[in-house]
Amino acid sequence: MIVEAVLDSGALMAYVHGVDRVGELLFRAAEDSFAVAIPSTCLVEAYQALRFDDEFDVLRVLRLLPVVLVDEPRADVNGPDDLPIIGGMAARAGRIGAGHAALTAASHSAAVYTSLPQQIEAVLGKAWPVVEV
Repeated sequence: MIVEAVLDSGALMAYVHGVDRVGELLFRAAEDSFAVAIPSTCLVEAYQALRFDDEFDVLRVLRLLPVVLVDEPRADVNGPDDLPIIGGMAARAGRIGAGHAALTAASHSAAVYTSLPQQIEAVLGKAWPVVEV
């Protein structure tokens, strides 16, 4: 399945709090058979910001959706290693999750859904498709 969108931490929090734009994306992904990637670091950041058990449940259900792909960074010091790239992108974006989201988006030529578009634009440029939620 082709990845057409990436959800960063802010988009995950928006989804947890009922923002329609993210739900609509997931519905469209199911209808049109494309995947939505969630960088694992963004999941960790979102979990850190949650306060109630039902919010944890919403993220758990999101992770179980067949159109959702959790993107894990490659970390082979003698082979494919995303960690230095994510670190460099995070330095420009100002947040590890934003750096990982930018790398995931660049790897798949996918749009990024975010609450802080300036962080993604600092890495990928203003021409990159970014959807503010």
